[in-house]
Amino acid sequence: MTGNKAYIGQTGSAISTRYKEHIRYIKYNNPQSAYAMHILNNRHEYGPETETLQLMKHWTKGSKMSCWENMYIQIHYIRGVLISEQQVSELNPLYTVANLTRLMPGITLAANKGHGEDGQHHIQNHRIQ
Repeated sequence: MTGNKAYIGQTGSAISTRYKEHIRYIKYNNPQSAYAMHILNNRHEYGPETETLQLMKHWTKGSKMSCWENMYIQIHYIRGVLISEQQVSELNPLYTVANLTRLMPGITLAANKGHGEDGQHHIQNHRIQ
């Protein structure tokens, strides 16, 4: 995080592999990554994977994974902690409802299923230092 800013993204790769890709984009000034562009544009430092990366959700690749990613992006946007390179143009009211389930533990809107050691996909949260 940059103070309290975050980048949210999904990957079909191992998290450590995706982290190394982001770092390579930073080192070679490659604009393929919003995270890398934020680091470069704001001259932030980045820390080690163990201090800057948090697994948000395991899920199989596909449209459901994109829904989870979009929800986490919206939640971070509403909290004001999303990096400027990754903003949302329209809020989805369903994500707001889903976020309420955190306040009401007895309600479940989604179940985590279908992930295994092979083919795991992750939503990642990079804290920017």
